Amino acid sequence: MKIALNEIWNFLKMVNTKELGWSYALCAGEVKVDALSTETMLALKDDDQYDTELLPSIFTFREILWQPDVFTEASMSIPSLRILQAFCEETCVELEEKGGAVNNIYIPLIKGVGVCCGKAMKSLEKDKADVKKILGDLRTCVFPIIKFFIYHPKNRQDYFQDAQNRLNYAVKIMLTQFYGRYTELEDPFWKVSFKKTKTKKDVESKPEEQ
Repeated sequence: MKIALNEIWNFLKMVNTKELGWSYALCAGEVKVDALSTETMLALKDDDQYDTELLPSIFTFREILWQPDVFTEASMSIPSLRILQAFCEETCVELEEKGGAVNNIYIPLIKGVGVCCGKAMKSLEKDKADVKKILGDLRTCVFPIIKFFIYHPKNRQDYFQDAQNRLNYAVKIMLTQFYGRYTELEDPFWKVSFKKTKTKKDVESKPEEQ
């Protein structure tokens, strides 16, 4: 079952969260975080340890992800991408050291941003690199991941609004200047599955095979 990013919280209110067998997977573009339990989902919703500075650090303050067509040379974009990639790597190390099921959701997402930066840098280093196409692909790549962090339930309202405005601007720039197509943008979503587990009562009530 596919559920929209923010609709998952209403879904969790409707189901019996103590019932065994529920499993969740977060799909954000090329990044997938699967085998999440109901307990982990509830912990994500109420994550008081969530670093609200993460969103501005990976997106709002990173002009390379939303600014208009101001860099005409490939070499001008590489330093910003390298810095963002390094930040993602350092942040993942910190989260891995802290541990915890919820941090295990954030880690692959942040790594995903770093991977997108790495791909862009590799393309920019080629001869006759098409800067506009590469930066357009970069923004398409990070879009679902950034959207997850924008709509994190513990996000600050002012950070949410600022990032949402910049994301809308980034989409506009991608479509008008970077050869992007709206159909290429993927919203993150949850994939929910249920597998009924056999109880002792089920086993006892099953007739013996002859």
